[in-house]
Amino acid sequence: MKTSIMQTLLAVLLTLCGGSTAQAQNSIYYALGDSALNYGTGGKQAETYDVALRISDPSLVGVQVRGVRIAFPQTESLSNARAWLTRQLPAISSSKAGEPDITQKAFDVAQGYTDVLFDEPYTLTDEGVYVGYSFDAAKVDVALRPVVTTGYTSPEAFFIHTTKVYRTAWRDLYGTAGQLAIEVLLQGESIRGNAATATYVPELNVKTGEPTEATFELQNHGFNGVQSIDYELQVAGQTVSGQAAVSLRNVYGSFANVAIQVPAIGQKGSYPLHITVTKVNGVANEDAAPTGSGLLNAYNTLPRHRAVVEEYTGTWCGYCPRGFVGLEEMQRLYPDDFIGLSYHNGDPMEVLASTDYPWNEAVLGTFPGFPSAAIDRAFQTDAFCGNSEYGTFGINRVWLARNEVFAPASVDLSTRWKDDAQTTLEATAYVTFPLERADQPYELGFVLVANGLQGTSSNWRQSNYYSGQEGWPASMNEFTQGESYVSGLTYNFVVVARSGMAGIAGSLQAPVVADVAQTYTYQFDVESLGTTLVQDKQQLYVVALLLNKATGEIVNANKATAGSASAAIERIATQPDEVVAVTTYYDLQGRRVEQPRNGLFIKSETLKNGQKRTRKVRL
Repeated sequence: MKTSIMQTLLAVLLTLCGGSTAQAQNSIYYALGDSALNYGTGGKQAETYDVALRISDPSLVGVQVRGVRIAFPQTESLSNARAWLTRQLPAISSSKAGEPDITQKAFDVAQGYTDVLFDEPYTLTDEGVYVGYSFDAAKVDVALRPVVTTGYTSPEAFFIHTTKVYRTAWRDLYGTAGQLAIEVLLQGESIRGNAATATYVPELNVKTGEPTEATFELQNHGFNGVQSIDYELQVAGQTVSGQAAVSLRNVYGSFANVAIQVPAIGQKGSYPLHITVTKVNGVANEDAAPTGSGLLNAYNTLPRHRAVVEEYTGTWCGYCPRGFVGLEEMQRLYPDDFIGLSYHNGDPMEVLASTDYPWNEAVLGTFPGFPSAAIDRAFQTDAFCGNSEYGTFGINRVWLARNEVFAPASVDLSTRWKDDAQTTLEATAYVTFPLERADQPYELGFVLVANGLQGTSSNWRQSNYYSGQEGWPASMNEFTQGESYVSGLTYNFVVVARSGMAGIAGSLQAPVVADVAQTYTYQFDVESLGTTLVQDKQQLYVVALLLNKATGEIVNANKATAGSASAAIERIATQPDEVVAVTTYYDLQGRRVEQPRNGLFIKSETLKNGQKRTRKVRL
């Protein structure tokens, strides 16, 4: 109904301006996604909100902005609303935003969507435009969330200023609060009926000789929407054609991910990748820029990123059960790849004072207390909710997104007991870099973890503030349906020992030789840990961490249970000395040396199973 009302208003306006109603077909709404979430500052005082997004698409130059559509989830205490256009975000003075420099239009706040037509259209130029609205919120309520956003994130999609919380400057909420869900009415002859383009072609990292599947983002630019496309992919001298059925509404900017087959690349290197949408809805694509471009990197060794979730907890902490459940749920969903580390405080499983936690303060800020969690020591998160709303399981989305970040090296791991009495556990990490480099900015760290820990004394009981709470997923039932203290729990992911606060200096060597594994071995004195922390040696496992020396972030990791190996090196661990006749030496600058003598060299050996290992030797 709202669309038909807006089209009627536009037709009337066009008639008054000397146009015809037929021209209305060359109009379309611009939006960044469907409305999904509500956002508020959480302020405790009445304040004025100013919010905006920026349109800077070069294909829209010459198109007119005629109006906007704004949604409010509720209207109580909201007033003095204005929609506006401006070339630059208004300056802030005494906590108030100045006037927009193009136009503004007052409107009445109403529940749901409100359509606002500007008195004069504005023609987009190559400098782009900020589209926004302002309103007063008189209600003092930390739960007030008057701004509608989408569930996605993109640059220049949500700017905010308020007179109380964000009072001194405009704040860019990219990556933290979705996109502003405002729809902008556009009109112009360049807006066509069947138009779409590949707006986001990701950088692909693939293994040489293996085809792969990837996705690109298809974006609608036509007033007919998109039901099907034909496309061509070009990379490394190869062209692949395909078709895809999609369902995109007739909004400029509505998008969908389209899966495509990428052919095998035979040689290591970086290659430009182009995807052209040739047809939309069975006819020639009318988009002026139908091609999206990206980059394909082909490697002989393709690292698999396994992100690490570290949580900080204690049985005395009544809000910590959600982290307990979050890690268990992740292990159930991703048993082979999920790595969780649980650092206990103030209970029988404590092995570190909070001052010795590996909380990366330089990146994460001051340790916030219990419960807390971080992923890869790079982002603070919640071990159950992730970045989703409280009460929602979302750590899986954060973890999966982090796994998509290209890791600088693969990490494999083997462990073995040094003695029959199983007092010392030895862990060997195999780190393989896909690219050579002269320096070595990474170090290894090792963590010993115990599963299956139990106790009967009162300090093993888990304090529980979720008793009787509603709205949580079923995975929380043990606590939402439990008492204020829950007994008889089995604690997993418990950190019982580690190699140190940071990485081990000298554990990896420079220069780095591509596709050749470096090895490092570390030993844990298991006997010294006692029976409280080591209740079943079969439930111990080691995590090897690859750490960035400069930032302290974890860039990759792997795990292996006591006396086993990660799958990729199973045969290396059991047959470490089976070396074939291929032994190669490199100097410390990474240059191959045919007859090395009298000095330090990097020795590369190819094993019978085809795997490689490397170490520094003196000849």
